[in-house]
Amino acid sequence: GVEDPGNRLADYGLKSKTLVRKSPLLRGILDTVRQEDISIVAVSLKRRDKRFFSASLTKNLLRSSPVPVIVMHKDAQISGSEEKGVFHHVIFATDWSPVSDAALKVLLDFKEITDMLEIINVINKKFSVRDMRDLKRKLVETRSIFLENGTDAEAHVYAGTPAEEIMLAAEDYKATCIITGTSRKSSLKRLFSRSCSYRVAEEAAVPTLVIPYLRGE
Repeated sequence: GVEDPGNRLADYGLKSKTLVRKSPLLRGILDTVRQEDISIVAVSLKRRDKRFFSASLTKNLLRSSPVPVIVMHKDAQISGSEEKGVFHHVIFATDWSPVSDAALKVLLDFKEITDMLEIINVINKKFSVRDMRDLKRKLVETRSIFLENGTDAEAHVYAGTPAEEIMLAAEDYKATCIITGTSRKSSLKRLFSRSCSYRVAEEAAVPTLVIPYLRGE
């Protein structure tokens, strides 16, 4: 039999309820978000055969959802999260874009349930000395924001492909969750790009909370 998703969410410290909709799945989810005042959408993705919530539906949901979406892999083994909650030890990936700033604002509201936070920036181009000084300043400022908000935070720099380095950071620091932002792209851009946030959500060994950036916020 299929595991009760409500039980799985409860293991991570998330409250849920079951609703039945007679409509296409994606449209039904988006309608429910609007009608039920939902704060987070949770989806279960089985890594190997893409059963449960399919990979394509996950991608479309991440592009369309007006609220954060948390992607959890049914076959993932998350050390410690069942006892302490999915947001106990968070990786926050940022590049200080409006997308990342939107994710930061949401994360600040998690201070009561987040015990440790690792701020991650990934370098994927050649940096000058001036660039490195600017990067250090941004990391210090971002860490200060969380410390002043009551969240224990550290800042780190990785170098390489962003999605791969973010997932490596989650492994290095034994994180229970990754938090990142995403934006809605034009249909043309969608054809030629695979967003970092989607790749992390699809491949990470820990739950990934993807926070949408809505223009005009």
